[in-house]
Amino acid sequence: MKKVINIILAVIVSFAVNANENIFSGTWTLVSGEYIDHEGNLINYETLNLKSLKVINETHFSFVSMSGDKFWSSGAGTFTLTDNEYIESPTYTSFNSPKGKKYVFKYRIEGDKWFSSRWENDKRVEYEVWQKLSK
Repeated sequence: MKKVINIILAVIVSFAVNANENIFSGTWTLVSGEYIDHEGNLINYETLNLKSLKVINETHFSFVSMSGDKFWSSGAGTFTLTDNEYIESPTYTSFNSPKGKKYVFKYRIEGDKWFSSRWENDKRVEYEVWQKLSK
């Protein structure tokens, strides 16, 4: 009987640990993307040779991006989720982000791919595809 109780407790603890995780928990690598720059030009990440890693846990995110072998940008903070929005609230950034600014991304997950788009005034200003790295 004690063995059965231990197995049940192990299963419950396992579910409790996994309940805190979300579909974004893990390490992601940037596959492709594009954004609208401050002059209104569409910039493809490929032309910048942009590479990025993003690490997400239950409550926080962190990313670092490189353009070739040169530092491009970084940021870290908290995030929230809805059924179709991933919302970053940066605490630290290497770029000039207004205090309290939230970055709202529409998202879609397909297998190990994360498709993300950010809109401002009905105009898409950023689009990214990320791939989850294996553990």
